[in-house]
Amino acid sequence: MNIFRQGLLVLSLGLTSCLVQANTSQDHFIGHLEKVTDMEAGFTQVTADPSGNVLQSLSGTLTVARPGKMRWQTNPPYEQLVVSDGKVVWIYDMDLEQVSIRELEQRLQDTPALLLSGDTSEISANYVVSETQTGSTDRYQLIPKDNSQLFDYLEFDYRGDRLSAMRIFDATGQITEITFSGMQINQGTDSAAFQFDIPEGVDVIDGRHGR
Repeated sequence: MNIFRQGLLVLSLGLTSCLVQANTSQDHFIGHLEKVTDMEAGFTQVTADPSGNVLQSLSGTLTVARPGKMRWQTNPPYEQLVVSDGKVVWIYDMDLEQVSIRELEQRLQDTPALLLSGDTSEISANYVVSETQTGSTDRYQLIPKDNSQLFDYLEFDYRGDRLSAMRIFDATGQITEITFSGMQINQGTDSAAFQFDIPEGVDVIDGRHGR
């Protein structure tokens, strides 16, 4: 075998190895998501600038259930409530007294936490998934294939079958880290958690099609 053909063979084997590794990482990540039908947890969220200076720190609770249901509520002084019933997403800013309404598919990329309750078949269509392991933590990096997204990439940390943290890296260099605590998995959830009644007197911005 001449050097040129040998080089092509090595390159071909290398590309095949990368493809298998990518597919395996994707399958592992999807496997973690599919084991969870519902989840409740507390969280702390810290946003830092590229130099590591903390810009914002808050806490709250998260409840998710398949398919596409989520309730994300932050505590004072940064009160916000995000609710999805699987079809519609409501974003209620208490300070602004404003509710924004969007169809779920319009907000999926803007609200990464929805990945925890979304359609796993869309992972391969929308993200390139890679996997690394540090001690007992499996870390999955998701890079969106659509460059117009609001973030550069995401990271999800798992310890065993439990999600311990997720990070959002945006185009400005800011990093938002969300750490979970007190997680309960597959214990059943109250359907009322995913319903939202618009309070009287608030401004409503309805971004749904035909509205």
